[in-house]
Amino acid sequence: MQTIRIGLIGAGTVGSGVLKILSEESARFEKEYGISLNVHTICTRTPSKIAPISKLFSKVKITDDYKQVVGNPEIDMIIELVGGTTISEEIVLGALQSKQTVITANKALLSEKGEIIYRTAEENHTEIGFEASVGGSIPIIRAIRNCLAGDKFLGLYGILNGTTNFILSKMETEGLDYKEALKLAQEKGFAEADPSFDVEGIDTAHKISILGSLAFGEKIPLQNIVVEGITKITRLDIAFASDLGYRIKLLGLVRKLDGKVEARVQPVMIPKHHAFASVMNETNAVYYKTTFAGPGLIVGKGAGALPTASAVVSDLIYYGSRRGKNLPMEKNRFPKASISEANQTEARYYLRFNTLDQPGVLAEIAKDLGTNGVSISSVRQNESEKEPAEVVVVTHPCVEASISASLGRIDASDVVLEPSVAIRLEDKL
Repeated sequence: MQTIRIGLIGAGTVGSGVLKILSEESARFEKEYGISLNVHTICTRTPSKIAPISKLFSKVKITDDYKQVVGNPEIDMIIELVGGTTISEEIVLGALQSKQTVITANKALLSEKGEIIYRTAEENHTEIGFEASVGGSIPIIRAIRNCLAGDKFLGLYGILNGTTNFILSKMETEGLDYKEALKLAQEKGFAEADPSFDVEGIDTAHKISILGSLAFGEKIPLQNIVVEGITKITRLDIAFASDLGYRIKLLGLVRKLDGKVEARVQPVMIPKHHAFASVMNETNAVYYKTTFAGPGLIVGKGAGALPTASAVVSDLIYYGSRRGKNLPMEKNRFPKASISEANQTEARYYLRFNTLDQPGVLAEIAKDLGTNGVSISSVRQNESEKEPAEVVVVTHPCVEASISASLGRIDASDVVLEPSVAIRLEDKL
């Protein structure tokens, strides 16, 4: 029986979930995996909140000072659930330097500070597990590392933020506008009081940079990812998308194009018949394409105390069983990826124009698009007896640079009343 002494730093929502699972399942883990997971110390700013559950662990120590945990020779593994990129970096680096295995759910820290963290782990021959950092309960990190290790990735696509997926789902199914759907998400606890980290796409960018780096074995820095959020999406766009046979999702994607990596986060239109489009509300999903196994889809709860805690505990079992056995370390550091030009990848586009209702408007829009090499596939216009008129254009495949140039000219003209909307169509998932 291998005994692992655990130090938990951060006993909030996920941390409390970890303690609950360990209190209920430790006997089973000993029987099935031959590993005893003993909670040695809990570090939290609010000890009183976890007093009831902490009593379930014999001789557990409670402190509000993480320095009593990091570097403590009586502790083998550190669970870092503080979040952010300040104190958490000090905790993780200190633990690795003390040869304590680290388990974390901190995607921001790994995405922004990963290079120094992974280097420190290598130098100290100490491992770091981060299954819970992407997709909550979805076992995607180990799937990439182990289950698909014999394959080559062609593309990886993620609906990785429950807040934005919930908002877009409610805008479609209940006809809400963006602000109404956001308020509902906040009332249900799916969105923070300040939701910008989620709705602006930053959270998804952190996650897709981690997945992409593992999938392609190339470092994909956060600053090389094109990031656009959902704040400009209206229920009109949702309705037009549905009429065209599509559903709007905030998608994080990484894929290889002519030997270069394309990495982006933005709202896109996915065909309704694709299984990926059926992922609704706060659910997360990862869709991948590989050379030999082909496509696959993994769906699950992307957040919440117990779903995320289950991923943390799975890392405790996995890395705990590896500890002290002098096994080859998992590779987390990679050469920097060759990134494709963000505005040079081809796709079809949905374009919506809020225009004056007068003769010649469509002709002027078509002229500006044609000047920049954008060919029109179809045009739709809502029937209204009063201005403004909503005109929707679907293009043939073209590069993003051409779309940007066209919209710059059109939005500067007198025929449109509001900034135009452009959404990529992901027809070839």
